[in-house]
Amino acid sequence: MPLNKIRLTFLSICLALILVAPQSGKSQAAAPPEVKPAIDGIMAAFQSHPLVGMGDYHGLAQEEDFYASIIRDPRFARDVGNVVVEFGEASSQPIADRFVNGEEVPYAELRKVWSNPVGWIPTVTAQGLINVFAAIRDANLMLPPDQRIHVWLGDPPMDWSKVKTQADARPVLAQRDSYPAGIIERDILGKGKKALVIYGTFHYYADDSLWGLVSKAHPGAFFRVTPYTGFVENSCSEAIEKQFSAWPLPALVMPVRGTTLEAQIHRADCHFIAPGSINFAPSMSPEDAAKRVAGLEDQSSGIAGEALLYLGPASSLTLSSLSPDIYLDAEYRAEIARHNLVRGFPPLKLGVASNPATPKRLRP
Repeated sequence: MPLNKIRLTFLSICLALILVAPQSGKSQAAAPPEVKPAIDGIMAAFQSHPLVGMGDYHGLAQEEDFYASIIRDPRFARDVGNVVVEFGEASSQPIADRFVNGEEVPYAELRKVWSNPVGWIPTVTAQGLINVFAAIRDANLMLPPDQRIHVWLGDPPMDWSKVKTQADARPVLAQRDSYPAGIIERDILGKGKKALVIYGTFHYYADDSLWGLVSKAHPGAFFRVTPYTGFVENSCSEAIEKQFSAWPLPALVMPVRGTTLEAQIHRADCHFIAPGSINFAPSMSPEDAAKRVAGLEDQSSGIAGEALLYLGPASSLTLSSLSPDIYLDAEYRAEIARHNLVRGFPPLKLGVASNPATPKRLRP
């Protein structure tokens, strides 16, 4: 064969190989996320992670009902058996233990469990969160003592009788992440156990957060779940939810980052945090402020976590009904009002007018 033809044939073969070989310099098309029935997805997450952290969107009724559904699932007591909660104050742990194990506890005493957390303003009022303790008790009454679910109260111990000023409360406020991290380190991971952790979403980000403190010694221990609450703009929610109609309800979607869902969430005209709603320090540069907002957007949307919990279209989500104790019990109201003022917050205004029987929509 002439030399020119040999060269031509060789170049043709090389070109063909280049065209069919994987292009390592080019990104592959994003795949859709995996979608599972939510409880099945949570239980599957426990097979690879000892901790599933539920990002609590405070007051979201459907999410609070979901907590009870997980607890009632027979697999939970068998395979997990522990719940760490933000909405219980640790000095009341003996009261919680008695109640969830079936003892009769006078309501005024039981109420101390969720009334005294220093981090809640004015206090825990969402009925769905209070019901978590009742759901654990109901599940435990069907189980032998050695197989019962244990609830750990994660808000640091607080003796309100000794708190007279803001300065008195600061040392306890400073422990709101380190105290539950200690429980998890000592009583859960240190004993080879697993736990469902129910804390506000932002406790799962930053080095000094609950997640960050635990992760220093146990990287990868947490599987973080963020509830879908819709965009600030209703039109954006409606647009993205069109693809969700075939999903089971509720659904666990994982992951968001790196999938087709991330690109749909990252729209310049759609926001999970209202533009201008966060006041940064004057010393912060516009660039740093923009980075901070972008990070909060990723945390609120589920991109930064391991999974998104889809509880239904944003228009169907409602706020939890509230316990009426705060306006029906005058003595209780006076004490909660004192807690509020001591911490520097305005006088208590929560009353029957803010607690209608008709569910209020999360997104107007």
